[in-house]
Amino acid sequence: MLSVVLLCLLIPLIIIKGKDKSSVITMETEKINKRSGSLIKVKPEYEERYIILHRHTFPGVLDRIRKSNIRNYSIFLLNGVLFSYYEYIGNDFVQDMKDIADPTTKDWWKLTDPMQEPLPTRKEGEWWAEMEPLFSLGDILSPSSKAQRFGQTADVIPGKEKDLIELCKNFPADLEKETYEHNFQNCNLYYKDGKIYYYFEYTGNDINKSFVELTNGENFKSFDSEMNKFLVAKGNGYWELMKEVFHTD
Repeated sequence: MLSVVLLCLLIPLIIIKGKDKSSVITMETEKINKRSGSLIKVKPEYEERYIILHRHTFPGVLDRIRKSNIRNYSIFLLNGVLFSYYEYIGNDFVQDMKDIADPTTKDWWKLTDPMQEPLPTRKEGEWWAEMEPLFSLGDILSPSSKAQRFGQTADVIPGKEKDLIELCKNFPADLEKETYEHNFQNCNLYYKDGKIYYYFEYTGNDINKSFVELTNGENFKSFDSEMNKFLVAKGNGYWELMKEVFHTD
């Protein structure tokens, strides 16, 4: 049986284009108005301290995050790169982001900012560099708070970015249905600086079994084969698993 780690190294981008409402039960949850994926580096000498610090995030910081209408917020780490994913449920993103800078959060930033190194390719005014969203699955089969969360990354072959995006736009409807049936949801793909970053959730009881059943299908094999043409092979696969170092619902 495949381990969860092997699953995340091998599983391709499970993305959903259209949604067959007859086969999907959408949970009645808070309306998500924005899904954000961002990147920043953590300085090597601070990596362990950064992880420990985020295991003990100030309660006031967590409270302010929630008051600013941010939900399902995770940060993943691999090779000195931090990948954050969160969902925004408010109606005034600019104001909520201003309000987040309260005294407690500013004290938190005094600890975390020196540990971080912003990307040189970030937009003006950004600290974390927001990525280009390539695709998002909007239907939620089960509350994200009860799901297993995964973050992973892959390198795109230079010059193949447009081909990858086009492939995503034409995701097979049959594979979409099978993806839902095997309890994968909330799949979000982002692009930045020659790499793609992928956040997804699993809501079932046996991820190994679900993965094997999904990947044995002809629809999966066909799509997987096409996607791999645009990705850089690494060892036994294309994807690298990232470690979750922070989460708040």
